[in-house]
Amino acid sequence: MGRLVKSPSLLTSDTPTTSSSSTLSVSTPGSLNQKSENTTKERARTQPQPPSLRQDTTRKHATSFNEKKAPWRAPGKWQMPDIIAEEWKRKQELELQNAKHKVKQRALPPSPPPSPPRRPWIPVGKTPDILPLPPRPSRPSVAAQTAAPATTPSISRKKPSPPPAHAEFDAKVRKVLPTAKIMSENPQTTYIGLCKIGSGANGAVVSAKKRSGTKGQVAIKRCLIEDHDVRHHAYVLRELRIMGRIAHPNLVAIKEAGLWGDYLWMAMELMTCSVFNLLYNTSSGLSEGMAVRVAMEVLQGLIFLHSRGYMHRDVKCENILLGRDGQVKLADFGLATPLNRENKDRLGTAKWMAPEVISEQRYTENVDVWSLAITMIEMMDRVPPLYHLDDTEMIFELILYGERPPTFTFTKPSAAMTHLTEWMLTRDGSQRPQPVDVLKRIEQFIQYNVLKCAAQSEVASLVRDVFPDAA
Repeated sequence: MGRLVKSPSLLTSDTPTTSSSSTLSVSTPGSLNQKSENTTKERARTQPQPPSLRQDTTRKHATSFNEKKAPWRAPGKWQMPDIIAEEWKRKQELELQNAKHKVKQRALPPSPPPSPPRRPWIPVGKTPDILPLPPRPSRPSVAAQTAAPATTPSISRKKPSPPPAHAEFDAKVRKVLPTAKIMSENPQTTYIGLCKIGSGANGAVVSAKKRSGTKGQVAIKRCLIEDHDVRHHAYVLRELRIMGRIAHPNLVAIKEAGLWGDYLWMAMELMTCSVFNLLYNTSSGLSEGMAVRVAMEVLQGLIFLHSRGYMHRDVKCENILLGRDGQVKLADFGLATPLNRENKDRLGTAKWMAPEVISEQRYTENVDVWSLAITMIEMMDRVPPLYHLDDTEMIFELILYGERPPTFTFTKPSAAMTHLTEWMLTRDGSQRPQPVDVLKRIEQFIQYNVLKCAAQSEVASLVRDVFPDAA
């Protein structure tokens, strides 16, 4: 048996000490590492490797145990790039370069001014015919000088008169109106007592009275004319053409019109009020019989207007006028349009527009029937359907895709009135009735005593009660 030899050298040495096969050896941590290293080397020898890889592997293992890796630390301030400072330095350098460039530019001599354009060369010789010389003044004879004293010849400094303002538009006005209805005198001196009473699609409306001649007052619409506003010109001329060619008891007639200064003056027959003004000055809507009377009068005016080849497109209480004797007249033809053209324009007032007008599809004259039905509801309710909405897009959406067509809100109409308005408010324009059909249906309901209709005297009495001092 071998003995265990204890010596200080063996305990402190990192290398193992070996004896014979029967002698025990003491292993230290260094010896264990050496054995693992030897085992790794033996395994590496068994596998063939390139010489360079074998040397690199040996060098890697030899240095991996001797090197000590530094612990990880967060990057310090000196290791972070200062982006702001770098950008500031870059701008400073750029400004310095620009300043140097300006200094160099100032040091350069100024550029010479551009030479004036050369005149065209004309050959020496006879003066060209395009530049004839004026004739020489003839000297007066001695007898002529003694007969008449010498006077300075007078030179005319009068400028040619400029063309009248808006001459082109004035010529169109004279073309669309009959000669008898063209205003021949300045309305500012002819009419007195101008007082604003309303406004239309094309301008403000005032009441006035002639100084002499015809009796009674007239309503004058003044439209500002601007040469660049061609679209407004078309509306005004269309209204003049319609009012100058039609004459019907239920349509407002024009007396005279003319262009003076920058305004077109249109003198029309004066009515007491509009249905809108009547509702505004009362605490409730009209009765069903009164609404039926007004609707029948408007239908007769629409039938005549359509027979002359025009649709109105703006039927509402504001454009229906009432007289002191109970007359009912449709006014404001600024949005009227011929029937013989393809109409797709979205024109009118939003809450009174028919669905096909909103969707900009081709429509016919029965869009006036839809607007009149909304007006009938407005006369009885005192407000139109969707009165609480101001958003135009929301109004259009409800008219197009609402669960049901517009109906009464604050009144309880008769069954005949409800049937009549629902029929007139058919969304499909091809299935909607014409004004002639509606008028016949109303007359049938009145004949069968299922619908009431007020007399003209009742309308006159109401107008006089609300406007006792009006014309």
